[in-house]
Amino acid sequence: MKRMHSAVLVMSAAAVLSCAACASDAPADPGRHADPAALAWADKVCTGVAAGSAKLSQPPAVDNADPVKTRDAMVDFLGRLGAALDDMAGGIRTAGVPPVPDGQSAVDKATGNLAETRTKLTETKTKMEQAKVTDQGSLRQVIAAADATMGQLADPEGPIKDLKANPELNLAFSESATCKRVYGTGS
Repeated sequence: MKRMHSAVLVMSAAAVLSCAACASDAPADPGRHADPAALAWADKVCTGVAAGSAKLSQPPAVDNADPVKTRDAMVDFLGRLGAALDDMAGGIRTAGVPPVPDGQSAVDKATGNLAETRTKLTETKTKMEQAKVTDQGSLRQVIAAADATMGQLADPEGPIKDLKANPELNLAFSESATCKRVYGTGS
C-alpha cells in the first residue's frame, strides 16, 4: 500500500514544489534591491500560483478495501492538479511580461514547461480513467504506469524555477512580501 501513496506524493510534490519555490530562504544580494515593477510582477505571479495550489489542499482518499474507489479518487486529484497547473499558467500570463531584461523568454520557458506538464498529466489521467481496476494488484499496475509517465516530466520543480533563472526575477521573488506571506518563508 505504501507504493500507492508514492504515486500521489510524487504528483503532488511536483505541484507543491512549484509553489514553495516562489520565495527563497537564500539571502538576496545585500547590495541590490528588486525593481518595484519587477516586485509587483512577482507578487501577481505568487498570488496566481497560490490560487492554483489551493485546489490541492485535499489529497486523494485511499480506500484499501475498494481499489476502484481509490483509482477514482486519484483521477479526481489529477483533474484538480490539472486545474491548478492551468491557474498557475494563467497567473503568469495575467501578470504580463516581466519588466526585466529577457523577461519574455523566462515567461515563455515557464509557460512552455507548464504546457508540457499539463499534457503529460492529461495523458496520465486518461489512462488511469480507462484502466481496468479489479483488485489491489491491478491498481498497483495503474499507479506504476502513472509514475512512469509523470517521471518523464522535464522539470518537476515547476514554473517558478524557470522564472527565477532570471537574476532580476530571482531578486524580486526573494524580496516579495506577498510570496513570503503566501508560502510562509518570511516573517
